Amino acid sequence: MESQLGDTVWETLPERVRVDLRDVDSLRAVWTRQRQDQPLDVRGAARRELTRERVREWGADPGLTDLLLTGSSVSGEPMTGPHIAALAGRVAELSAVGIPEPALGRPSEGVSVARALRPLRIVLSSAHADDLARAATVPAHPVVRAAHTYAECARVLAEAAGEEPTGAGPSGAHGPPGALPWVLASQVLQRADFPPLLLDPGAPPPDPCTGGDRGERLAILVAHFARLVTGALRGELGRSRTEVPPAQSPVPPLTAVTRRRVLEYVRSRREPVALILRALAPWASATVTSGDGVDGADTGEGCSSRWWTCLELVAGEVSLALYVIVQDVGSPPCGVLAVTANARLVTPEGVRQTLEMSRSDSVTVMPTDCVDDRWPQVRDLVDEAVSRSMNELTRA
Repeated sequence: MESQLGDTVWETLPERVRVDLRDVDSLRAVWTRQRQDQPLDVRGAARRELTRERVREWGADPGLTDLLLTGSSVSGEPMTGPHIAALAGRVAELSAVGIPEPALGRPSEGVSVARALRPLRIVLSSAHADDLARAATVPAHPVVRAAHTYAECARVLAEAAGEEPTGAGPSGAHGPPGALPWVLASQVLQRADFPPLLLDPGAPPPDPCTGGDRGERLAILVAHFARLVTGALRGELGRSRTEVPPAQSPVPPLTAVTRRRVLEYVRSRREPVALILRALAPWASATVTSGDGVDGADTGEGCSSRWWTCLELVAGEVSLALYVIVQDVGSPPCGVLAVTANARLVTPEGVRQTLEMSRSDSVTVMPTDCVDDRWPQVRDLVDEAVSRSMNELTRA
């Protein structure tokens, strides 16, 4: 795989992946400017809390948080074989804890399946540790280097355990990620002044050892990591709070257009959805409302301003409220918009969050974007959210 890295890596990646990496770089530039006014201890506390929350979502050993974070004292320490061997020893000491899918807000059908990180059950040889040290220092974009390190670690662990990847699985297949690949990729990113890698339990990384050729697998993994890094940058921007913006500050033009388009598009979906519902339940209804603030639109991502559009579907005793949220990330606003979706299902048994969409399904709108740049992604997000909402409502 090394032949695809170094000076030629940019040319070997598909254009869509290069676009993702350019977007990461643009967002990182905003992130860098925004954090300059923050004290180091405030930035560190925010990063630790975000990492702790993600480890908790995976149901992993709390000690994993410390391993994912380099800390200022070791950020410049070289990724040598002995250093990686020591990290592997600490990872092996973590307890294997799983978290049931329903606890992550996902509906279960039948037996609950635990989603857990793959534990480390082997001892790395010095040769394997040196292989990983070389992978962690290849000359490439930091996101590519992190993905390459993750893939090499997965390969090395399979080899050390006597496993032989068959390559017969579909390209991009998903399986439980390993804690050591996650830790190494996270540390690679932080050594390049990026946030730690925050794997999403709602969208585990693709298996880097099966399906397609190595170049294809790397491209898929890089694209996945680019979305995760985008989410991590946005998450830290959302925790940056230096002052409260004026209550009546004008809405930027790009924000206003994005809000209006989302509202108009959700309205355009109302009647087709209502026709389908009425075929199932004659008295079914679909209504669209909109507003600002946090009502029904709590995404857990810090922001100074948010606006929501709600498509409410009612069929008998069951109702579902789908919220599409446009939020200006950061306080004061940094010009970055996050477009997300969530849904609330109400049945005679109670109320629950029901939309199975991962953080990587959200859309990030950059302040340098033109009006039409992200609209196809936003439209696809709304379409997918409406489709999943209809499925949830009809199943309920």
